[in-house]
Amino acid sequence: MESVPFIMSFSDDIKKGIACDSVGHPGSVVGRAACLVAHPGKMALFPFFHWFEKKYLGKYKFARIVFLFDLFLVGLALGLGVVALFFFLLNPSDFGDKIYFDATVAPREVVSGESATVVVRWTNGTGEELRNVRLSVGFPRHFELHDLSSGSGEFSENIIDLGTLAPNDSGSYRVSGVMFGDVGGRQTFRSNMTFTYGENDTTDQKLDFHTFSPVRSTLALELTLPDRLVAFQPLTGTITYKNTGEIDFPEISIEPEWPEGFSYQSSTVPLTENGFLLPALRAGGEGSFTFSGQLGEVFDSVDFLFHPSFTFGDTRYKQETLTHASPVVPPPVAIHHSLEGETLRPGGTVAVSIHYENTSEEPVQDVVLGFVSDSPFFRNEEYVVDKNDYPELALLKPGDAGDIVLEAALRSSIFQSETNEYEQIQVRTRGVARYLLDGNGQTVQSRGPEISSTLITPIVLDSFGRYASPSGDQIGRGVLPPTVGLETKYWIFWNIRGTTNPIQNIHIEGTLPANVQFTGKQSVSQNGGVSFDPNTRTISWSGSRIEPTLAPGSKVLGIAFEVGITPSEGQIGTAPILISNIRITGTDAVTGAFVSASGASVSTNLPSDSLAGGKSTVVSF
Repeated sequence: MESVPFIMSFSDDIKKGIACDSVGHPGSVVGRAACLVAHPGKMALFPFFHWFEKKYLGKYKFARIVFLFDLFLVGLALGLGVVALFFFLLNPSDFGDKIYFDATVAPREVVSGESATVVVRWTNGTGEELRNVRLSVGFPRHFELHDLSSGSGEFSENIIDLGTLAPNDSGSYRVSGVMFGDVGGRQTFRSNMTFTYGENDTTDQKLDFHTFSPVRSTLALELTLPDRLVAFQPLTGTITYKNTGEIDFPEISIEPEWPEGFSYQSSTVPLTENGFLLPALRAGGEGSFTFSGQLGEVFDSVDFLFHPSFTFGDTRYKQETLTHASPVVPPPVAIHHSLEGETLRPGGTVAVSIHYENTSEEPVQDVVLGFVSDSPFFRNEEYVVDKNDYPELALLKPGDAGDIVLEAALRSSIFQSETNEYEQIQVRTRGVARYLLDGNGQTVQSRGPEISSTLITPIVLDSFGRYASPSGDQIGRGVLPPTVGLETKYWIFWNIRGTTNPIQNIHIEGTLPANVQFTGKQSVSQNGGVSFDPNTRTISWSGSRIEPTLAPGSKVLGIAFEVGITPSEGQIGTAPILISNIRITGTDAVTGAFVSASGASVSTNLPSDSLAGGKSTVVSF
């Protein structure tokens, strides 16, 4: 029966231990064990609570804040200590760190492309003897080495054998040469010392890098432009490049950065994707090249930038950028032009009216006025008049204005190879004025706004005859040369080509002489066949529409038919006409203009025909 109280007491101790967070701290071992199992966090924090109650509570106005701040400082100190211990145990100091290198360069400013001397000194600060010491030296890429020496011995293939270095021994080596590098970039030399030390001949090394930055270059650029640039005028600039050093340069490239509003056109040296490429340049030498272009709508000033580089194959070292700012003034002479009519007709003439005005505050001299066009339908690229045609153009004072009129003829057709614009062609024109600025004699060119005019389609109607095909096959019939009283048959060909717009309501016709008959044989590439009116002696073809024929690969409209001639005695000794009065008419589907063209009359004289050539004259039977 005594066991019952014991069991009940043991049970009470466990209950008090589990409830220790609300009923206080258990006094028995069993209770405390139960409390620790149920509330490990609270038991762990108990010493802190105890310390707070004993040392802080009631002694400070803000006891809790002071207590937490002190805990933070203690934790920080412990953390730093742990980190320091960790690095000390896992990362002991490098033995090689106690070997010291120091590098200097003369002159103090490193210049790309100029000789310099680098002196590197070393000191054995390890406190131990270093054995089998070897020092190797590395240079920047494309460094031009002139001399490599050491007060401790001679280099062999960039390596010096230093033997044994006692504690605190020091020495140096000297490198002389030319640094070719980016201005503002990095030129790095390398020193690598290998050695053994200690009783166990431990092998170690000391690697160090010495970096220098070129501040300028011996490659000098200069840009020469007109004193005053004028908007909308062409300009030519000259770039002079000089080797101001004592060392020959490798190849040079100069990359242009053109200002907004400037259009590059040409130069005397090639311009590639890497800029202007120039040959190697001897010490003290210089060279130059020119470039040309056109200024557009530019106000106030323009900045030309050129970025030179030393070039070693695919490697380029950028040198000092040349920046050239030029003031720009508007053109003194304002010019505008207009064309008579809204469309241009091939084979006709066009009147171009040009209005000019000196809008500046200075006079200009020897004015040349006109217009330019890149269209092959104009016979010339430029049409101009000057003071010989209009004496008032010899001198234009501020505010002077006037008008002139030029007439220009257009070609009736062009060859396919003369253009890359084949349909609905727009003819572009622009007024121009050239003159001398008063005072400095500078030639200036003003350009007016561009005008585009729609071109009425040209038509080329080829009309010719054949007795044999181009390959030599006989397609005609009858005797050659033509003989009185006997019929000889020829084929007539009409080809329509060179058109740039669709043509509607096309009609082609020609007239047959009295002794020439239409045989009825024919071949037409489009629409219906040809027809013959015996009353008017007219042979004709009509179509509703043909598409443009100038473009490569386009389909040329071809019409062919056979005629026969029976010569009369009155035609002996002549080459009779087979068809004449050949004409094509239609309506331009784009402009709505009436279009027409004439074809050549065809006779028995066919000099290029392999069978009928030289057999065109009628003979008697």
